Amino acid sequence: MAEAVFKDFGRAKELTYLYELDPIKAECQWDIDHLNELCGDKIVETELMLGPGTTLIRYEPFGVVGIFGAWNYPYQLTLKPMVQAITCGNAVLMKPSEISPCSSAVMKKFVDKYLDTSTIQVCEGGIDVAVAFNNLKLDYICFTGSTFVGKIVAETAAKNMIPCIMELGGKCPAIIDTGVDMETALVKVTTGKFSNSGQTCVAPDYVLCHQSKLKEFTEGVK
Repeated sequence: MAEAVFKDFGRAKELTYLYELDPIKAECQWDIDHLNELCGDKIVETELMLGPGTTLIRYEPFGVVGIFGAWNYPYQLTLKPMVQAITCGNAVLMKPSEISPCSSAVMKKFVDKYLDTSTIQVCEGGIDVAVAFNNLKLDYICFTGSTFVGKIVAETAAKNMIPCIMELGGKCPAIIDTGVDMETALVKVTTGKFSNSGQTCVAPDYVLCHQSKLKEFTEGVK
């Protein structure tokens, strides 16, 4: 899997394990360990006028969850939502990004081989497939990508009364003020900006730095 990401956009294989594969494994284990807590009935207080009786909250799956993955973290942003969806009893339809075709092919290969394809499937393809995917009568949508495309997905979801989660790109400023802990700020700004070659949704796009701290900051970054 790390080899596929390297072929797609040259990321060091060790970083794919650090950024994506290990966190997905941890997510799977956490969900397994907390399954009853996440999905079990919760007994809550019953009003006196309704007694004798028992009141509970019962969580039920939505149905079919559609997941639009993104290319910059192809596994984490596609498979992690999948894990969370199936933990809660949903079926899943995934559309990995066509910009990372090798990673997309690997996900389809392993899903088809190891998972139940009657409830979990991967749809590969370009924009035409994404448009068709977006027009399906899904029960829930999880989208990660640009604000421009997110608006299109959200508009279609609204017409079909489909609830959705959006993680969209945007401009992320970092503010360096007079009371800053410069060592901490330098680590956070440079790590956030240079990790994954800056292709991260929360990578700082620009810095607003107080004039009195400008020289210290710029020298520290260098």
